[in-house]
Amino acid sequence: MRNWPKLCLKKFLGCSGVLASSHRFVPKLQIVANIQTGCGSITARDVSPMSSRLFCTTPEEKPMDFNLKNWSQRESDSSQLRDVNKYTTRTHTCGQLTARDVNSRVHLQGWLAYNRLGGIIFVIRDAYGDTQAVSSIEFPKLKRLVKKCPLESVIQVSGIVKMRPDDMQRKDSVTGEIEVHVDEFHVLNTPTSLRFSAKNNRTEIDEELRMSHRYLDLRTEKMQSRLRFRAALIKRMREFLDTHSFVEVETPTLLRRTPGGAREFPVATKYPGLFYALAQSPQILKQLLMVGGLDRYYQVARCYRDEKAKPDRQPEFTQLDIELSFTSRENVMALIEDLMKYILELDTAPFPVMTYKQAMESYGTDKPDNGGFLWIVDFPMFLSKQDGTIEAAHHPFTMPSDIEELDKNPLESKGLSYDLVYRGNEIGGGSIRIHDGALQRRVFEILQLPIDDVSYLIEALESGCPPHGGFAIGLDRLVSLLTGSNSIRDVIAFPKSSDGSDIMSGAPN
Repeated sequence: MRNWPKLCLKKFLGCSGVLASSHRFVPKLQIVANIQTGCGSITARDVSPMSSRLFCTTPEEKPMDFNLKNWSQRESDSSQLRDVNKYTTRTHTCGQLTARDVNSRVHLQGWLAYNRLGGIIFVIRDAYGDTQAVSSIEFPKLKRLVKKCPLESVIQVSGIVKMRPDDMQRKDSVTGEIEVHVDEFHVLNTPTSLRFSAKNNRTEIDEELRMSHRYLDLRTEKMQSRLRFRAALIKRMREFLDTHSFVEVETPTLLRRTPGGAREFPVATKYPGLFYALAQSPQILKQLLMVGGLDRYYQVARCYRDEKAKPDRQPEFTQLDIELSFTSRENVMALIEDLMKYILELDTAPFPVMTYKQAMESYGTDKPDNGGFLWIVDFPMFLSKQDGTIEAAHHPFTMPSDIEELDKNPLESKGLSYDLVYRGNEIGGGSIRIHDGALQRRVFEILQLPIDDVSYLIEALESGCPPHGGFAIGLDRLVSLLTGSNSIRDVIAFPKSSDGSDIMSGAPN
């Protein structure tokens, strides 16, 4: 398997619960949580009020790295245990042959990536790497066939594995020591239209051209490595959650319209005047799963919002959605920290925590860049709008931290919500949910939202709902940040353009 993009993320947390950062923080800043995480299981010390941690501006003496190349190599090594050639008509991939295969007869399939010396030497590429091949001198017709074959043709070759001459060996490639002396060459398909090839530098190709011919862009090593990294990251997320007895449940994407700020995509039905809405998130449904007694849920969920696309936002996106019963804010935060440490193989102190008020007063943003992970807590329940009305700061299902304050002065009320920020980017958020029907009604009344829209939820809450909370991680944004991509479009197989359209297919139509 070809190596994934080399990326080194400095580990930003020092020992003893302090933060190593080049940014200057207010000394002795009060932190409102102290999460103790254990090894192999999720543990949290649920304290009220939360104890404090202090920010520290002293760099860590021996910073540890999240090295994407090493991380992906371990994934590659584990994948070798699986036979990727099973159920195919090849014997090996183009990234698999080594000196151990010398004198073996092999059958390779892929794309003609390169040829030189009039077809004597050529390179065949597939999803796993590339292999140099040589046209055997005993077959002069084969050399002419290779010479006439257009690049990016789909080909099949058979031959004997040989060692390359010493001066032609490449130590930086898995297959760099060998070459295949080909005695059979078959063209399976030739391109009649090719706007660019995988060997072109992506930075030299106009993005609109890449988007309109995304299937060609996907052939590049950079796109392949990012998508494989994304898949491996999701796999590790599932491993962690499965180990901790979470149940993966698929919730519907065709829903009743719900209150909440973001614009929904309507879906027409065969009944005149009746519409579904594509799910903005599984929010209400995962709460209903807790009412149903499932206890622990997760889902790699597709979500939809009819908003203009941005470098870090798409009208359709993917999130890791998590919910669990009988929990607290501290326990959910501990869960997410342990999850992040597991998937990224980090060994750090607990992530630092800052209140929303402190973040806004010190940095003017609720997503300050501290060089690493940072929790933001104590968000207001409501925000005032220019027209004098108020809206939910997160969503109207968040549990207030002080119910009395909610009745006295709603705009001063804080919610049990929490965001996880990474280098100035929000990568996820969650909250403890309202589990009392009467309180949920009260919040809707304050927001002047129609209760009929969620009457089924309130009825469910009134049927005996356990305390519960959860979190959602934006997968597109997280993968984009970890791979150093300029846009989340670079980590999505078929993204939308900046205006939300699909340039390749012409959607919407």
